[in-house]
Amino acid sequence: MKKNVTIAALVYNPKSGSALTKDQLGEVFESHNISIGAFIAISDTLPEDLAPYIKKNALIAAIGGDGTLSAVAGVLTGTESIFAPLSGGTLNHFTKDLGIKQDLNEAVEAILNAKPQTIDVASINDTVFINNSSLGLYPSSLQVRGQLEDRLGKWPSAVIGVIRAFVQFRSYHLTINKTSFDTPFIFVGNNDYHLDTLEGSRTSLNEGLLSVYVISSNSRFTLLKLLPYALIGKLNDHDAFHTYHTTSFTISSKRPAISISHDGELSKFETPLTYAIIKDGLRIIGNS
Repeated sequence: MKKNVTIAALVYNPKSGSALTKDQLGEVFESHNISIGAFIAISDTLPEDLAPYIKKNALIAAIGGDGTLSAVAGVLTGTESIFAPLSGGTLNHFTKDLGIKQDLNEAVEAILNAKPQTIDVASINDTVFINNSSLGLYPSSLQVRGQLEDRLGKWPSAVIGVIRAFVQFRSYHLTINKTSFDTPFIFVGNNDYHLDTLEGSRTSLNEGLLSVYVISSNSRFTLLKLLPYALIGKLNDHDAFHTYHTTSFTISSKRPAISISHDGELSKFETPLTYAIIKDGLRIIGNS
């Protein structure tokens, strides 16, 4: 006989075009003898919405892309509540790196026998991220794309964004492991990324370290030379591409606030920036 499990709250994104409805989600969980106490549509009031369940150290699930899962993880980090993340987006880096089944029925079934564990998360100032963050060329191109996409469409605006970011790129002053330099590109991963084409994957989220990838040159010519290395997954072979591992580091800028990409979202952060690993900061369940 199957176990009966209760999930206190399930966070979902009703605005996602491919998302199941609340009733459809309920049917999936019920078919595996799992009951849902409350369905919570993700919104800006998520911390307040989850507060009653966090006080009870409850099991909280979420289905969605990396942005949705990151938002829930940010609320649950540092609490005793257990998080059950489920894939419901396009890329699903977080659940894939955790070994969670990508098929919803298989993932829900696995919850029945999975054991709680702790994993690391990372932070920018006071904002938690679960996968990675970047600043410089990539967020700049996203910002331009967002301004043009409604008028020009996704791909034309993306191309214009890349070109404009390349022409108008800025440098940031980074200090890491007592080494300081200026760079137009910084990629920060929660734990060690196997970086090939600037997306990467992880085999562990328990090493207690940030992985930091930077380009130590402000030359546009050098950036152009790096492009073919990125396309064939050989960035580490170029002298201007550097990898660091650390628990925290700082970034300064003359600008009071800068745009940063984190788990697929683009936000403004006040400077200076402090990146840090939060060792064993999140309790999860999901891979049996």
